This record gives sequence, structure tokens and C-alpha cells, in this order.
Amino acid sequence: MRTALPRPATLRSFLAVLCIAGVLTAAGCATRAAELGPGGESRDASAVTAPGADSGIALSEAAPARSQVPSTREDVVNATVSLVADDPIAAADRAQDLAEQRGGRVDSRTDSPSVDDGPASASLTLRVPAAEVDAALDEFGTIGRVTAVGVDRTDVTDQVIDVDARIAALDATVTRLRDLLATASSTADLLAAETALADRQGELDSLRGQQQSLRERIDLAAVSVQITETDTASRGGIGGAFADGWDALLRSLTAVGLFLVAAVPWVVLVAVVVGLVIGVLRLRRRRRARRS
Repeated sequence: MRTALPRPATLRSFLAVLCIAGVLTAAGCATRAAELGPGGESRDASAVTAPGADSGIALSEAAPARSQVPSTREDVVNATVSLVADDPIAAADRAQDLAEQRGGRVDSRTDSPSVDDGPASASLTLRVPAAEVDAALDEFGTIGRVTAVGVDRTDVTDQVIDVDARIAALDATVTRLRDLLATASSTADLLAAETALADRQGELDSLRGQQQSLRERIDLAAVSVQITETDTASRGGIGGAFADGWDALLRSLTAVGLFLVAAVPWVVLVAVVVGLVIGVLRLRRRRRARRS
């Protein structure tokens, strides 16, 4: 009995599918290797070659070694500063100018003017170059009285190494999938290569976005600034006492005026009721006088 041999076209399709599977397997191994710690062992290049010569496809998939640990730490710096100023809005303008002069920017700002004798305030979220954050915090003392300062430095060195290594691994995989796509010999091979390439390209674009966001957080420190109005109770001396007394007088006069304005409708209503009662009583007296 003779055994039927596979057709050449079917054999080429089968070998091409095996080649794509080998590429994806090598890419997964490379990405997994990138997730190990900085002290992990070095990786040797692994070759993925499509079996058989009919397919005409030979790939050498190198698993990129994890990047070496940087000589300096990579930190994400977050700082907070609280200020007291006579004019919080003007002080916020100066804080914004200080950040922009150092090459930073303003991410958000909220101004709250004084309303109903309430204190004015302002809050800002600034971005300042991380290398100059300490100098910037010192300069904030020139626009108001600093009441609190806090600086938090988070080490993200391992995260930077991990993202860089994963990008390198996926970039190599995408390059080899494009080469495979150019040598595809059938529609099935072409569709399989295109699907794998789209998946890997999407992962690569996502990682590059994470890398850009992480780099911006490292390069620019986030500084949260809270500015409140100087409390009048803190003013001392004769001038402060006079100002406090004047403010108390104005508040008292305002309260009396508001009370009088609010009482006018009630006074009118009471006057009308009293007038009606007096009128009724007089009418009864007149009727009694006539009867007698």
C-alpha cells in the first residue's frame, strides 16, 4: 500500500504556520526575560528557523538582553508647599511665573477670591524640572510665608529598565514578522502574519506611550501649591488692634442693617394687624354707645 504524500502547496502552508508560531513563542520568551530583576542572568540569542527548505523562510529571533542598571537612580518627584500671603491671587501669578522661568508649566490652577468676608485662596499644580525642584521650593518663600513643605521621591529605576527591555524585545519581533510577511507564499500565511504583526504592533505602541509618560514624570517634578490669605487675627501691634476693631465695627453695622431690612416686612404686617384690631374695637365701642 502506498502512502499519499502531502501536496507541495499544503506543505509550504504548514511550514509557514510553524514558522509564525516559532516567532511568537520566541517573542514571548524574550518578553518574559525582560520582566526579570536587574540581577537576572544574561540571555543568549535563540534562533527560530522554519523547518524545510520549500518555505524559503529562515528567521533568527534574538531575545534582547535586559538593559544594564543606570548609573543613577530614576526618581519621580512629588512636592507640596503651603503658603500664606496677603493677596493669594497675586501670589499664584508669581508662583506660575517662577515655574515657567525654570522651563516648567502649569497643569492646573484654581483661584477663589474673598466672598462674604471669607478668606481668598489659590491652588496650583506646577511642573518643574526635577533637577531644579529644590531651588524652586526655596524661591516660593519670596512670594509668601511658607507654612509647610513636603518632598517625596519614588524610585522607578526598575520600572524604566523593564519598559525599555520589553520595548526592545517587541521591536525585534515586529521587525521579523514584517520580514515574514514579505515572504509569505499563500493567503493563509499572509493573514496569519498580518494578525500576529497587528497584535505585536499594538503592544509596542502601548509600551512606547507608557515609556513617554514615565519619562515625563521623571524629568518634570509635580509641585502642588496651596496659597491662603493672611489671617487678620495674626496681625499684632496697635495697627493690628485698630484694624481688628474696625473690622468688628463694620461687621456689627452690617449685621444690624441686615436685621432691619429683614424686619421691615414683619413690621408692616404687625402694623396692619394692630390697625385692624384697633378699628374693630372702636367700632364696637361706638355701637355700645348708641345702644345706651
